[in-house]
Amino acid sequence: MNNEIKVVLFDLGRVLMHIDFDAFPNGLGLFTEEQRAPYQIPTAKLWRAYETGKMTTDDFLESLYNIFDYKFSKRQILEAWNGIIVRDNEKIVPFVQEVQKKYRTAILSNTSPSHWEKVLHISLLVRSIPHHFTSFGIGAMKPDPMVYHHVADSLLVQPHEILFIDDLQENVKGAVTVGMKGIVYKGIDSLHGENLHI
Repeated sequence: MNNEIKVVLFDLGRVLMHIDFDAFPNGLGLFTEEQRAPYQIPTAKLWRAYETGKMTTDDFLESLYNIFDYKFSKRQILEAWNGIIVRDNEKIVPFVQEVQKKYRTAILSNTSPSHWEKVLHISLLVRSIPHHFTSFGIGAMKPDPMVYHHVADSLLVQPHEILFIDDLQENVKGAVTVGMKGIVYKGIDSLHGENLHI
């Protein structure tokens, strides 16, 4: 790994943890595109507001309760929503452990309060990483440049001293634009193939 690197910054979903976006509609019995279509646009707007800290969990559930025409209880909605968070990505655990022997580690995730609460409850891997940055806590989402600057400033390092690993090209591009190093995660082989020299 580059000698300048002081911090390895990990994305959460599809990197450190397995997630299943279909779990939300499936959990409400909405299995087909036809069933889901009427709700996609309004729920997407709420999703973004919730993940940027502009809505509380209660407000989010109340709004979804209305969007779904009161067909599901708020408890059903919350359980379906939290079903998106599945489990740790066991394949990346040894990599993270090796990285932690030489570098500081942190997490940067676009996520919501209820998802984050579940993550902290079920994930040993996430709890082993000392620094956590969430979109709802920052008030903005990747790839907004201010998100990456917030992380660097909070960790008291320069952007070029951070290596960011995310599964989405646009998020890695956003990090690189502000000066970070970046890797698009496509499975554990994509990390070993980068000759990180951990």
